[in-house]
Amino acid sequence: MATINGIEQGISCYSYTQEFIENEDWSIDTIFEHVAAKGVSKVELVGAQTFQQYPTPRPEEIDAVLAAGAKHGVEVFSYGGYVDLGRITGYQMSREDILSDIRLDIMTARSLGAKYLRATGFEPELAPAVNDLAERYGVQIGFEIHAPHTPADATTRGFMETIEKNRLESFGLVPDFGMFIERPTEIAINRYVGLGAKRETLDWIIANRHNGMTEEEMQEHVAKNMGGGEGEKVAISEWFGYLSFAPAELDSFAAMVPYVKYVHGKFYHLELDADGKVFEPTIPYEKALSILADGGFKGAFISEYEGHAFYLNDADEQLDRHLTLGKSILESL
Repeated sequence: MATINGIEQGISCYSYTQEFIENEDWSIDTIFEHVAAKGVSKVELVGAQTFQQYPTPRPEEIDAVLAAGAKHGVEVFSYGGYVDLGRITGYQMSREDILSDIRLDIMTARSLGAKYLRATGFEPELAPAVNDLAERYGVQIGFEIHAPHTPADATTRGFMETIEKNRLESFGLVPDFGMFIERPTEIAINRYVGLGAKRETLDWIIANRHNGMTEEEMQEHVAKNMGGGEGEKVAISEWFGYLSFAPAELDSFAAMVPYVKYVHGKFYHLELDADGKVFEPTIPYEKALSILADGGFKGAFISEYEGHAFYLNDADEQLDRHLTLGKSILESL
């Protein structure tokens, strides 16, 4: 995949979650084969999904990834690590515990030949220590800014201020475009209807998502006053969580760009208009990518499809659409 305006397209292997789990004949070799067929050479590998023994994969698991990469001409550009803060019930992980987990992920990233590690699960004050680990082991680490976080919230500002104050060079941010979702997809709404939710109640929840009610208050109101059941309960939980939506904070995104290591091009479903042109109905992709380019970002833009959240078995088609959309926007800048 060619580099366009200094930005190169890649693919997260997480995009193939449903296929990888449901098809016994799928392996990491299968995923790399599909990626290479799209002309893409850079991937992000998610450890908790890929390896049966995580966070310390068996040597043969690492070897299988390296062999598949050599066979198909695919590079593990970034490795998706994960600090499991809830691994031990009732135990609060210490600073040393968190850094130990990050170190294990760094070791795996190095074994895979990855230049970048995506990190989560810690607060801004730990960033200098994480940066020290990154410099010691020769990797770059990016903390993922994922919905419900935004470019302007306290956590993101805290990371940017810490990076600036301490002049961190091996630690930065990985913005996930899911934080720019301005409204739920119809696929999500239809899923909740399938769970028994009423469309009119879901419309009310969408309209009132940002009226000041907490998640708990909205759950109580919908259950007691609107006859809400399991479908509405799940919708509220997800719309206050990883499927959060709000007017995209694009103005504040510009201030974040200098700290960006690479980007997750999150999406849930791309559609075709009457002329067959690809469009994203919930995320302002053109504006967000323009801000990246205008801010001088040069690096990888990783397509990350999460249709498995709605049990859609169409990763190849959707990734083709996303790569086409990204290419079209980048070429027009």
